[in-house]
Amino acid sequence: MISFIYIVLSTAMFFLQDTYFKIGGVDFSLKNPCALAILFLALLNFIATVRLGRFMVLARHTVVQMLPYLIPLFFSSVIWVTSATDAVTIANGIGMIIPQLLSVCVAVATLYLFGEKGIWYCLGSMCAANILLILTVIAEGGAAAFLEEFRTLIVTFTAESGPLMMMLEVNDLTFAFGPFLIYLLLNRKEVPHFFLWLLVVTFLFMAGLKRIAIPAVILGVLIAFLLKKLPEKAARQTALCLSVGMMLVSFLYIAGIRMGLFEYLEAKLGINTMGRVNMFDNLAPYYDINFTFMGRGTGFERYVDWASGTIFQTPQRTIMQIHNDFMRMYLNIGFVGYWIWLWGYLVVRIRYWFRYAGKSAGCTFFAICIYCFVLYATDNTIYYPYTMIACALVPMSCNLDALADAELDKRSAHWGKQLNGEQQ
Repeated sequence: MISFIYIVLSTAMFFLQDTYFKIGGVDFSLKNPCALAILFLALLNFIATVRLGRFMVLARHTVVQMLPYLIPLFFSSVIWVTSATDAVTIANGIGMIIPQLLSVCVAVATLYLFGEKGIWYCLGSMCAANILLILTVIAEGGAAAFLEEFRTLIVTFTAESGPLMMMLEVNDLTFAFGPFLIYLLLNRKEVPHFFLWLLVVTFLFMAGLKRIAIPAVILGVLIAFLLKKLPEKAARQTALCLSVGMMLVSFLYIAGIRMGLFEYLEAKLGINTMGRVNMFDNLAPYYDINFTFMGRGTGFERYVDWASGTIFQTPQRTIMQIHNDFMRMYLNIGFVGYWIWLWGYLVVRIRYWFRYAGKSAGCTFFAICIYCFVLYATDNTIYYPYTMIACALVPMSCNLDALADAELDKRSAHWGKQLNGEQQ
């Protein structure tokens, strides 16, 4: 019964991304009530079962996975307080961070309900939602037209995309398949019905094809595969060294943009930057590459249409976004905040997953980090809730049942010693 309720709620959550309702003139997505219902279902199950070992392991996982979202909240709070920011701006910023935290909580709730098997319940629901979306598109345009547009999409590698394919281009849902695809490719022997899952996930991943996601998956899987060949300590140290390199590259990327990287690519090399030169020109007045740059606070990007430079007095959800999450984070939390965010995102969490969950989990997590960092360089995925659910759930599912059993045995032995000591 619980599994049925969860599948219904999670399928609805994934399907209703762009369905909104209004409260007090403010738009709210219908996916959020579904997410909250999943949390409530897990709470009821916790009250009824109290799986202590699983709860304690997931509590640690939750803190670690929330760290990259709590750090911007802290630095933004400092910015808001020191600049006497108005309530609307603060509510806008907090309103961007809460969905990130909610996404982690949904992943945790799923794993508390089903243990390691939660990854398949979540992935199955995501596939079901995407298949429902495909069926609605086929019902509107016809199966023949759908197949022809899909063939064209693959052959031209998204250079030509028909109206039916455009309807399937739900960015968040497409990007969310990436972490699951990474898990499938890296943990083939542990995956039940591997070829079936791989076939379905690959098809759905390609149906909403995002060009940048393909090299992101390939790069993440390739590096993680090589790391898995190393002894555990060497794999961990190599991952940490690579993460430092990723931190440096991301910052140099921001600095390069400030110094005219995209102008050079467009003028000298003839590369079409898709309007990014104009966008980064409009960004220039709002940030400096300087240790003293404090940032503007989370959510500031919603006050400017970066395509035109138009400034708004209230935050806008539908304006041109910054197609660069590294730049967005630097703009929001400043020089110091950005480096601490990178440290929490990569170094702290990589060390945790390798040491606490083992080499396989550490390599899988690092592959997901690489996947995300490739996306961050050109897109707006850092606030995509479905992608965040996948990025949190996949590593947390690794060895979860064994870790929970070990934690319960450890606690039971400790409490047993305490009880014997008191009796003596």
